[in-house]
Amino acid sequence: MSDTVHINAFQTPLHGTAILCQGPFPKSKQPPILEYVQDLKAPFKRKVLLTNSPFTFRTTLSLTYDATFQIREGIDWSLALTYILHCPKDVLVVIEDLPIPDAFWPKLHKSITVVHVVSTPLKNLKPYSTVLFGPIEDLTTGYADTVYKALTAIYKKSYTQQTFKELIQELKVAGASLAWTSIQELKTLDSAGALYWYESVSDASADALTKPQLADLFVWLSSQFR
Repeated sequence: MSDTVHINAFQTPLHGTAILCQGPFPKSKQPPILEYVQDLKAPFKRKVLLTNSPFTFRTTLSLTYDATFQIREGIDWSLALTYILHCPKDVLVVIEDLPIPDAFWPKLHKSITVVHVVSTPLKNLKPYSTVLFGPIEDLTTGYADTVYKALTAIYKKSYTQQTFKELIQELKVAGASLAWTSIQELKTLDSAGALYWYESVSDASADALTKPQLADLFVWLSSQFR
């Protein structure tokens, strides 16, 4: 009989770090990002959204953003970065399903928290100190393979399929998802960082549009009839 794999609940503070949310994430099973990134001693004075969407009512985090950038060309990244670097700190930057240029990362500092949410796998995971994976409902899917490959790249090269399957089965029974982080974790010759589980939350407010979100929607709809 195989040994059961046990991991601890994720409680690491992620304020001032770069976090990857590797989806897809069902609306009923969102990672509790705000719980991890908020710091009462350094509250966010600005919240910035970078997206490829022409309107902002379908956002990853149900927040009111101080600035929204629709990224379409390289120059848009420069404009967004200029705003982020010069606005009052601390800053929360949420980036939705966009490839981030390599030149973006060296410009950032500890008063900027980046949450990058993607629905397709990324090849380069080095910029991120934490990865929150979406729920794995079936070990035979391509997403399960995506998560396993990511763990062998950032966590432990010798991580076996059998150990991974045991862990996912345990998480599935508990209704939890998998997280990896290198924050506050010691690196060893065998592994980097540590694995944890986190409990998903429902994005209950996603269907309730705020007045600014409605304004964005009406402006976009108006432009479609011109």
